[in-house]
Amino acid sequence: MSSIQAKRVVAAFLQFMDGEVKREDYSEDDKQGIEVACQCLQAAYTITSTDVPASQKSLLEIFTDVYPESTEPKVELTEEDKEKAENFKIEGNGYMKNGAFDEAIKSYNKAIEIDPTNAVYYCNRAAAQTGKQAYDRALTDCRKALEIDPDYSKAFSRMGLTYSKMEAFESAVECYEKALKLDPDNEGYKKNLKIAQDKTAAGQGSGMPAAGMPGFPPGMGGFSEMLNNPQFMNMAKTVMEDPAMKDMATQLMGKMMNGGGAGGETSGDTGGLANLMNMGQQFAQQMSQEHPEVVERLRTQIQGENTNPDGSPAATDKEGST
Repeated sequence: MSSIQAKRVVAAFLQFMDGEVKREDYSEDDKQGIEVACQCLQAAYTITSTDVPASQKSLLEIFTDVYPESTEPKVELTEEDKEKAENFKIEGNGYMKNGAFDEAIKSYNKAIEIDPTNAVYYCNRAAAQTGKQAYDRALTDCRKALEIDPDYSKAFSRMGLTYSKMEAFESAVECYEKALKLDPDNEGYKKNLKIAQDKTAAGQGSGMPAAGMPGFPPGMGGFSEMLNNPQFMNMAKTVMEDPAMKDMATQLMGKMMNGGGAGGETSGDTGGLANLMNMGQQFAQQMSQEHPEVVERLRTQIQGENTNPDGSPAATDKEGST
């Protein structure tokens, strides 16, 4: 792929993301994460969404032309199929009790393969993903569960717990409030909402929910200040000008256009946000290797902003797997 073609692909992707950040089902922290990824691409490729020719089809139109929505009739599960799926779910729950998260995910994957329309299976897998700190995948599974059942309070609660683990407490509050609207008498939801509200009031965890740079705290408070730091942006631009990083970004665009996910355990349902986070992690690792002194200074600054050892309790998942 030539550099001109690569720029056209990136510009089309940025145009698509302009619409994504306006979606109501993304939290403000999720939108901030998308905007950060887009700014890195803009700096690396010196192109914006406005550079897409007016005569060019949008990325979504191209994708829909290649992969039209399926018109296949819904397949009804037999009672035997349902029983098999439930047995895999029960097996996964057993692994969860022992903290064997990878094994639990494998069992939930098998249940989902049999019955991909069961919100409980995705929600349980989200719990396992949170247990192994794969927070982006956990959020993806929670959203899939809510896509299937918009009134599934436990999915909102589990999403709130994941945000709490990431120290994105404002997003956690939003999720717990939605869970309580659906299940107003749930004491666990009330307790976790109060914890997230207290953390928010104390000014903790104001950062975006991403897996960040190695050595940084989970809640990247102060990241917006980095984007306004010329030294940081020059460093980011230098790293993104590396041919290997450009190739990685181009491959990411190609995977999204071809309907590919991040691969691995999520059975093809991982969303574009997870892919962006994966690229961000690799980007951060390379910056850490090539500019350790700058990264250390930024890490120290952010750690100081986020540290507040008040001894308050952490949010918990009292319900466990269903």
